[in-house]
Amino acid sequence: MPVKVYIADDEPHARERLVMLITRFLEDEVTVVGQGGKKDSIIRDILSVKPDIAFLDIEMPDISGIDLAKLLKQNGFHGKIVFVTGFNQYAIKAIRAGAYDYLLKPVDVDEMREMIKRFQSENKGVFNPEVIKKFNLSKREVEIAELLEKGLSSEEIGEKLFLSKHTVNTHRSNILSKTGAKNTVELLNLLKKG
Repeated sequence: MPVKVYIADDEPHARERLVMLITRFLEDEVTVVGQGGKKDSIIRDILSVKPDIAFLDIEMPDISGIDLAKLLKQNGFHGKIVFVTGFNQYAIKAIRAGAYDYLLKPVDVDEMREMIKRFQSENKGVFNPEVIKKFNLSKREVEIAELLEKGLSSEEIGEKLFLSKHTVNTHRSNILSKTGAKNTVELLNLLKKG
């Protein structure tokens, strides 16, 4: 499946250039699901379309990309943030804001392709997609199962996903019920094999 991206930049020609790069060179790997240039519409759009990656310009008139990233995370955005800017002096602030990557304008297509490939390889599902479909597991249930696979406890999963431990345990119970697995080890083996 293509990586879904959103482009946030107050300069229309900068957005158009990114869209052009993506459609011309990365059309099989990437789909642009939205774009915007004003703070309120960007936040609303990103939270609505839930892209895998949000490309944020760092210098915009009504909000900095750094502050925008913080607002998005506070409002439950779990995708990756890639800062796009003409200025390299923001790199440290971007890293502190949890940037997945940092691209300088004009964006080089090879750098973007490398970043997309890294994202795809890091986000390959560990479970058999047919099995997930067979048991009708929700995105949240798959997310929790993947974190269980990494050895996280219910409490740690709750912290990572901004959920209570009780909510995580409820999801775990639902997953076991849907799959018929007796315990977590059996569940993880079942999801991998089918």
